[in-house]
Amino acid sequence: MNPREVLVVIPARGGSKGLPGKNIKPLGGLPLLGWSAEALRQSHLREARCLLSTDDTSIANAGRACGLTVPFLRPAALAGDTASSLDVVLHALDWLADEHDEQPPWVLLLQPTSPFRPPAAIDRALEMLRDDPSLDAVIGVKALHRSPGSLFLPDARGRLQPLGDDGITRRQDSPGLLTPNGALYLVRSAVLRAGGNFFPPATAPLPMDTIASLDIDDATDWAMAEALQGLSWRAIK
Repeated sequence: MNPREVLVVIPARGGSKGLPGKNIKPLGGLPLLGWSAEALRQSHLREARCLLSTDDTSIANAGRACGLTVPFLRPAALAGDTASSLDVVLHALDWLADEHDEQPPWVLLLQPTSPFRPPAAIDRALEMLRDDPSLDAVIGVKALHRSPGSLFLPDARGRLQPLGDDGITRRQDSPGLLTPNGALYLVRSAVLRAGGNFFPPATAPLPMDTIASLDIDDATDWAMAEALQGLSWRAIK
């Protein structure tokens, strides 16, 4: 795939409540968003157009220091808690079309809260699209190691009710459930616009291990990241 066929979007708003300032908080000698910038530079998409989408000038300055392009600050409507990743990506695609008359057929969303996503995962996603042209998306996932029958919700009386009745009670008998890990979403741009989500029917999973799948949301996640950074792709490359 020609790197110019892909728009890479790194979303980093300034209003995090779970861990204030997390996107520029130093981790292993880099601000958190710098890990995604570095992973991209070491991948086959190093020549792709990459935009850091933020509403915060401090994040914008940190992103530029990491070599990222920050051509705009997000409008207020995309800076609040209700703004979705879909809204942010479509805004970036619209900006590119309006300002540069470019409409790349693919868009790659790299959340900075997944610092341990390795460059090899980005390359593998591209390989999957090359090997199967019928795909509309590749997303990062991790194994759930559970079956629906082992997952519960409390009912109105506070009693546990299983989500499913598959008869599976042992982990090793699970059919291999997967859940998105938030690390990588590579989606056909036209399909994203038409369907309004990152999971079109022709979506393939890209499994990642527990470390690569770490998604930092709060102080506990941050403590885990600090403990695990020595086992990350930057440490063992």
